[in-house]
Amino acid sequence: MYQTELRKPVHVAFCLDYSGSMYGNGNTQLINAMEYILTEKAANDFIQFSDKDKIDIIPFASVIKGIKSSTRGATDDLLTYIKELEPNGSTALYPAAATALQLLENEDQNTYNTSIILMTDGQANVGRFSNLQAKYLSMKNKIPIYSITFGSADERELQEIAELTNAKVFDGKTDLVKAFKEVRGYN
Repeated sequence: MYQTELRKPVHVAFCLDYSGSMYGNGNTQLINAMEYILTEKAANDFIQFSDKDKIDIIPFASVIKGIKSSTRGATDDLLTYIKELEPNGSTALYPAAATALQLLENEDQNTYNTSIILMTDGQANVGRFSNLQAKYLSMKNKIPIYSITFGSADERELQEIAELTNAKVFDGKTDLVKAFKEVRGYN
């Protein structure tokens, strides 16, 4: 009841890595994790989203592949979108995070807890940290950017983002679902 009725709603943006290094096992892990996160399976661990929550999906590779949004617990379209995407290209981690900041920047902080969750197995090779930093520092509302790592993610880059945004990096290399449970504990 707390998760669905009493908790302050969240507006969360998931930045999902679809770079070439995600091909195969990485993509399968990502899909499995998002399937867990966006379905009633998460209710088994009391971390499901409620009908009041807003969810954005921002897939990225060399560029942002688009933005898919959902409200009122309607996640079937999000899952279909996630499953249809194919990994290829480079890793535009910083532009994806900046896009998520832009998306959440004007959200009413009294109504929603906002956060960004980066899920990546790679190393940023498109964009610069300094651009993300400038965007973040110019914002009135400070939004945490959490990261969940898997594969050969560059934890140094992700830690730099976490320190900037007063957030944390979670190790999803062995258990991506467990890492997400830990992230949900922060919002």
